[in-house]
Amino acid sequence: MSAGRVIVPIRGGSDGDPNHRPDPTKYVQVLPPTLYLGKLAVLWMKARGEDLEGVAYTLDRLPAGYAMFGRSRSSERTDYYLFGHPKHKAFDSPNRFFPHFRHIMDNNGNSANCPCTVCNGKQKVVSPSNSSGKPVSKIPPAIPKGRPRTLVPGSETGRVDEEGNPDVYRQFIDKLKAEGTVDEAITEPLSMDWRAEQQCMPQLDKWVKGPQYLPRPGEIVLFVRELPDSKDVTITRDPQTDTFRLYDDTQRRFVGGELKWEAGLIVQMPVEQTIIDDVVFEADKKWNVASSGFRVEPLPSPNSKDKSLSKHYRYVPLHHIRPFVFWKEILDHTDKDKWHPTIINALTAMSTLSLVGKYHFRGKWPEAWVYCHGLYVGSELISVGDTVRLLPKAEGQSSTDVLVISSIRLKLWDLHLASDNDYDKGRPYNTSVYVFGTAYTADQSRSSKEWLTFDAPRTEVLKGYKLEYPLHPPGKELMVPFSRILGRLYNSDSMVLWLQPPPDEDNLLNGGGDGVYEARAFSKANDQRIGPDKNWFWAESRMQALDLHTVNGVDASVYDTERDPKEWRRAIKEIVKATKEQDRVEQRSSLAEHRSLRPLVAPTQENTSLRVDGGAKAGSRPGSSLTGLGGSSTPGNASVKQGAPAPNVIHLSDDEDSEDEDIDEIIREQTRVLNTVVEDNRATKKAKVAVVVKPSSTPRC
Repeated sequence: MSAGRVIVPIRGGSDGDPNHRPDPTKYVQVLPPTLYLGKLAVLWMKARGEDLEGVAYTLDRLPAGYAMFGRSRSSERTDYYLFGHPKHKAFDSPNRFFPHFRHIMDNNGNSANCPCTVCNGKQKVVSPSNSSGKPVSKIPPAIPKGRPRTLVPGSETGRVDEEGNPDVYRQFIDKLKAEGTVDEAITEPLSMDWRAEQQCMPQLDKWVKGPQYLPRPGEIVLFVRELPDSKDVTITRDPQTDTFRLYDDTQRRFVGGELKWEAGLIVQMPVEQTIIDDVVFEADKKWNVASSGFRVEPLPSPNSKDKSLSKHYRYVPLHHIRPFVFWKEILDHTDKDKWHPTIINALTAMSTLSLVGKYHFRGKWPEAWVYCHGLYVGSELISVGDTVRLLPKAEGQSSTDVLVISSIRLKLWDLHLASDNDYDKGRPYNTSVYVFGTAYTADQSRSSKEWLTFDAPRTEVLKGYKLEYPLHPPGKELMVPFSRILGRLYNSDSMVLWLQPPPDEDNLLNGGGDGVYEARAFSKANDQRIGPDKNWFWAESRMQALDLHTVNGVDASVYDTERDPKEWRRAIKEIVKATKEQDRVEQRSSLAEHRSLRPLVAPTQENTSLRVDGGAKAGSRPGSSLTGLGGSSTPGNASVKQGAPAPNVIHLSDDEDSEDEDIDEIIREQTRVLNTVVEDNRATKKAKVAVVVKPSSTPRC
C-alpha cells in the first residue's frame, strides 16, 4: 500500500486542565505538537486494531486542556513535556501519556479508574524545572523551623460540620477566597461516610459499562410480586384495553385480570448474571431468586413517619420489574383507586435530587465547580459515562436528543455576596447542577454536515437508535441543567419489550416523557419538603431524599442510635498512627538486613485485616446492596448501620487527644485506607495499638 498520512479525529471529552502550564520564561510551547500527535495516533490505531501497513497517522488535535512544551537542555538537545493533567504533573513522553489518553477517549473524558502511572501515583514524579539531571544542592531554609499551618481542606485545622467532621466544602471556599484559585481533589479522610462511599465508586463504572436494562441500587422501580412460573406467560400490552396483562402463548389469549403494580426501591443486585431474555421471562438460573433476583423494598411516603412498608420486601426476577419512568404508559388506563399506595409515594419523590461521589473542586473566585461521579434525579441513578435522554425545551414536543455524559458538576456562584457561615441565617451562595457531554439528535435539521466525523464516540446503547447527527462541532461539549434529564437511554431491545409500542409509533425516545413532566408537577405540589417558591427537594443523600429510616433491614443516618462520628475519627487517627509506626519498624528492619529503604506508604488491602465495616448482615449479599452511594453526598451525612455484630478490637495508645500535624498529613495521603492492621511474621517488635470499632453504622457496598 502506498505511503500516506491519515488524520485521526479524537473523541469529545477531556479531563485536561488549561491552568497547568510551566514557567513561560523557561519553556516554549510547541505548535503543532507533532511528536505527541503522531505517536499517539499510531498507538491508538494499533490498540483499536485499525492500523494499516505503510500508513502514517496523526491526531487532529490534543485533548482539550493539554499542551506540549519544550525546554532546551543544551544547544543540541531539548526536553519535551505534556502539561494539562488535573493532578498538575507533566508527562515526559507520548508512551507514558498514551494509557491516560486511551482511558479518557474510551470514557468520554472521565479519568476515574485510569490505569496510567500519574493517576495511580506510581510514577517517579517528573520535575521539568530541573530536567538536566544535575544535582541541586539543598539551601538551608531562612525561616524558623516548623511547618506553617496552612489551610488544607479535609483536615481538622479548618471548619467542621454539625457532626464534628471537617467541613471540606466550606474549607475549600475559604481557601478559594484567600488564594483566588483552587484546583484540588476532594478528600474527607476523617469521614467514615466518605471512606465507605469511595469503596463503592468502582461499582458505578461497572454499571455504566454493563447492560442498561438493569436497575441500579437506590432506584425506584415498578414491580409485580407474583407471576406464573412459566416461560409461556408474559406481561404483554392488550391492544383492546391498552393495558398490560398476562398473555399465555400456549393458549394464545390473555389470562387473569389487571396486574397489581407496586413502586419499590432496589436495595440488592443479583449475584448471578442476567441476559436480555430475563426482561421477558426468567432464563435458566443456577441459583434461586434470592441470588439471581433483585431485592425490592416497597417505598414509604416521604411525608409520613410510618415507614413500615419497607419491611415487606420481596426478591423478584428481572421480568417482574419495569423502570418507574414508564409509570404513565403502564398505569394510565388503570383506575387510580386501584393503585397500590406506593405508586403515590413514588410520584411524591420524583422531584428529588442528590449528588454522588464529589471528587474534585476547581474554582476562580467568586465561582467554583465541584465535579461529581453521579447523581440521583427522581427515580434514577445517573453516572458519568451514561447516555441520557433529554427532555424537549417545551412540554408537548417530541424528545429527539441524547447526551453522552462526560462530567457532572455542581456550580457554586456569587460566593463573594454570601455569608461566611453556612449555619447562620445569612445569605447563602447560589448553587446549580449541570451535566456536560457529547450530544446527538435524531432531527437532522438541527445538525450540520461540518459537525459530522467518522470517528465520533458511539456508546453501545446508541447503536440501536437512529441518532446520527451531532448537536455541536467536534471537540465541543453541550452543557444542560440536570432538570432536562428525562432518564437513562435504555437498550432499544429492552425498550421494545417493555413498552411494546404500536407499529406506527417508532420514536422510542419519547417513552416516559409525558409521565416525567406529570410526576414532577405532582411531586412539587405534594412533597411537603418543597417550598412554595421551589421546584426540587435537594437532599444530601439518597436516604434523605426518600426519607428512608431503614435500608436493607438496617437503620440509616440519624435513625442509627449507634452512630458515633467522633469515635470513628479517633479510630481512624489511631489506625494511621499504627501504620506510621509500623513503617518505621520495617525501615529499621530493612536497614539491618542491608536492604534499601522503602518509601513511607500505606499498606495495601492485601496486607490488612481489620474490617471497620463489620460482617455482612444475614441474608444480605456482599457487594450487591444499596451502598454508600446514597450514604453521603456532603460531609457528615447519612450512613447505614450493619446490625449488631461483635465489635472489632485493636489496641490504642493512651494519648487519645494528640493532634500531631504529621498524622493529619499522612491521613490526607492515605485516602484509600479503610481497613488497617499490620501483619508481619518477622520477629521485630510492632507498635501495639487498640480501638473498639463498632461496625454497625458503616455503609457497605
